[in-house]
Amino acid sequence: MAGLREQSARSPVHAGDSRLHDYLLIQLNDAPTERLHAIFVDSVSDYIADEQIADGTITHVSASLRALLAHAFEAEAHGVILAHNHPSGSSEPSAADEAFTAKIGGLLAAVDIRLHDHLIVGGGRVVSMRARGLL
Repeated sequence: MAGLREQSARSPVHAGDSRLHDYLLIQLNDAPTERLHAIFVDSVSDYIADEQIADGTITHVSASLRALLAHAFEAEAHGVILAHNHPSGSSEPSAADEAFTAKIGGLLAAVDIRLHDHLIVGGGRVVSMRARGLL
């Protein structure tokens, strides 16, 4: 995991990068509860930091939007890639995932931080909400 993080830290971070997917699979795929993770990037998508933002239940994670913004401001991020897992094994975005993504995307945009993507991890797969046209 440290090696994958180091590789990400040395180059621009893109939501479709297989190294990022491998890192997120290690971080989130086998977690027993839903967890929200954020990767913070600068204006040219170079890695700044990543943090677990929230830990929820087996079916839901309730993230504090205030906490996410605080982490983004502290990191002086220009962009964020969100990721969370589905312990059920499904990597398909739910209606709640879509609503949360729209809400946080609008909030981040209001403070000039770009939501690059929201990735769903489950069943050994990573699904991009942007690639699905949901962002």
